[in-house]
Amino acid sequence: MVRLCHQLALECEELPRPFHRQVLVPGGRRVSLPYEFLVPCLCIEASYPHHDSPRSKRCPFRDQPAAYGPELWSSVRFHDYSASGKDQMAMVLSASCPLRARATLCWKEAVAEAVPCHDIPNSTASEEEQAYTLDKVDVHPQLCFRFSYGNSSHVECPHRPETAWNVSVSTRGLQLHLRLTSSVPAAFSAALCQRRGGQCEPEAPLYTVTQPEGSARGELALLLPVQVLGSCVLVWRSDVRFARKQLLCPDGERGS
Repeated sequence: MVRLCHQLALECEELPRPFHRQVLVPGGRRVSLPYEFLVPCLCIEASYPHHDSPRSKRCPFRDQPAAYGPELWSSVRFHDYSASGKDQMAMVLSASCPLRARATLCWKEAVAEAVPCHDIPNSTASEEEQAYTLDKVDVHPQLCFRFSYGNSSHVECPHRPETAWNVSVSTRGLQLHLRLTSSVPAAFSAALCQRRGGQCEPEAPLYTVTQPEGSARGELALLLPVQVLGSCVLVWRSDVRFARKQLLCPDGERGS
């Protein structure tokens, strides 16, 4: 008898339906066994058909780079528990193989799946029993976890599209008027910037406004004096450690 199984810590667990097959193989014959994903813990187990027969097992993919590719991440289910109200990114992994992945933050310039995700330094999440958490985060659909394991990585973004705060900009003479609404107590910073070569670095001075703890949800306002025509403004939460800067320009351009 032969079967495919996933090697866990103490046992080799049968594959999920419809791949959980045991096949009787006559001596000298070959057999094909289907599987869903090529993963490092995929093993072949053989035994004689009689009861309590000793089993022989081989796990040929542990050292194969192909087993650490896209199919590994396709076999993982990501459960998102990130919460804006707690300023926490949190995801739990359900995987066929025991994974000790490393999770760090990265940010995307757009929601599209093919857009690159830029790494954020010193943002490693803590892990306990496949649960990954990182505190002091301004939760946003474009602020994501990059999971790394073996020779590959996978980016998973929060599953909820809503954000804890929103901002808009308008011009009033030589001033930029920012309107901020937030569903959580928060502090915000803003700085003018000039777009050069696709970049917009913040310039002094820095402007701040706070929605204190216990206050009702409402609109916050900031007025920024404009000294250079065509100036844009970067806005971000300044009461957390990890936040995505939002770029707004009076001509309607928006970005990260």
